[in-house]
Amino acid sequence: MADITTTRALEFEVQRQWRLRPHYSHVQWFDALIDREFVSVEQQCELQQRDLQRIVTFAVSNVAYYHNLFARRRLKPTDIQTVDDLAKLPLLSQSALLEHAQQLQAVTLPSGERIIGRTLSSGTTGRPKQVLMTATSNLMFSVLAQRQYRIYRFDPLSTFAKIRWAHRLVQRADGTQNPDGETVRIPAWRYVGQFFETGPEVGFNVTNSVEQQIDWLQNQPPQYLQSYAGTLEHLALACDGHWPVESLKAVQAISEQLTPQMRSRIESTLGVPVQQNYGLNEIGMVAVRCPAGRYHTHTEHCLVEIVDDEGQPCVPGERGRIVVTGLRNLAMPLLRYDTDDTAIAYETPCPCGRTLPSFGHIAGRYRRYSYLPAGTVEQMDVIHTALETVPAALIQNLRQYQLHQYRDHRFELRLLAAKPMPQAFKDFIQTQVAANEAEISLEIVEVNEIARSTGGKFQYVTSDFFPTADLHSE
Repeated sequence: MADITTTRALEFEVQRQWRLRPHYSHVQWFDALIDREFVSVEQQCELQQRDLQRIVTFAVSNVAYYHNLFARRRLKPTDIQTVDDLAKLPLLSQSALLEHAQQLQAVTLPSGERIIGRTLSSGTTGRPKQVLMTATSNLMFSVLAQRQYRIYRFDPLSTFAKIRWAHRLVQRADGTQNPDGETVRIPAWRYVGQFFETGPEVGFNVTNSVEQQIDWLQNQPPQYLQSYAGTLEHLALACDGHWPVESLKAVQAISEQLTPQMRSRIESTLGVPVQQNYGLNEIGMVAVRCPAGRYHTHTEHCLVEIVDDEGQPCVPGERGRIVVTGLRNLAMPLLRYDTDDTAIAYETPCPCGRTLPSFGHIAGRYRRYSYLPAGTVEQMDVIHTALETVPAALIQNLRQYQLHQYRDHRFELRLLAAKPMPQAFKDFIQTQVAANEAEISLEIVEVNEIARSTGGKFQYVTSDFFPTADLHSE
């Protein structure tokens, strides 16, 4: 328990490692974040209710969509006093966000607040969703990024590497995107470097080969690496069980779903912890994963509900839909926004000692998995567990894999390998799968390529039962 438990005093001690730049030396934002992490549960509720009432009152008065919604339901802003009261409102689906985009925009903003841009996200609808952002909501992204690095225990003076799509890395000095084979470098970490003294940040395109990525990491060499969950697993597979980047202290998995099996492979092979956050383009930073394995909501910025199919709160331990209410973006308030992600509901307090509300393992897209035949997820887990337990000598040529389910319920395990996979690998997988009580029809094939979605994410699971848009979006 000593490894995962913290206190307010310890967090302030860790925060002292972060030196504010002179221009921001007077701000108290980051101390306030720590204080918020350790107030009593009763105080947490009071603070959440205050912020919720404020955004609801503003939305009903200034946003046509909510003005009309409350009128139709014969509700007043004062009817939404607590997080539980949000159940009186319908979920805001991604399709509704697209359909009512204009009506969801505020007609006026408070004095001093301004719109600075918009975010774009395709999501599972396959159609781009645009959300206007204010200066305040944008600032919260950078402020909350530092909270997560503190919780991760990142040393701010270290080198931070990022392997991402070129358009997600910082641009070169001439304003162009980083080309394959090249390194883009800035003197301070992106976002938090505007506030704090940090080490450099270096970037490399994910479109470079996995072997090039490993060579690049050896040449940098960084203490921290941020990349997509699938990319991190591909790095683990490509190093043949002998990770060569000794400088690395931790990795941060982003954007794509990270299964327990993937986490286990990455951590055991790279020999470092995998850190995670949870966020949405439409909202910004939503939660950060603590050492106890829970995702703590950034309640200064948003509120999270885990709800069932009827939009009612799930009981602790139950899996439900992640629904987010934004608190800081007055340009386009989103109340009860259905993320289409699912997670496990938890109650406070968390074993880590923080009192921020939390939820458990993010288990994938509701919209996708709701279409799967009964028992499919359990069958997939059997196959992935078999993959996790393959002896290192048999898996060393594997670079990527994807599990596909056909309409007749057959599974196909697609392997992308540097060299042909040994028959013993296939025999091991089939033996492990056959030992399970569930009857699973599995074929193992080697392929020359495993395509990503048009949104760039690697899909380690696909199914003919998934909605068509899901196979091409994100």
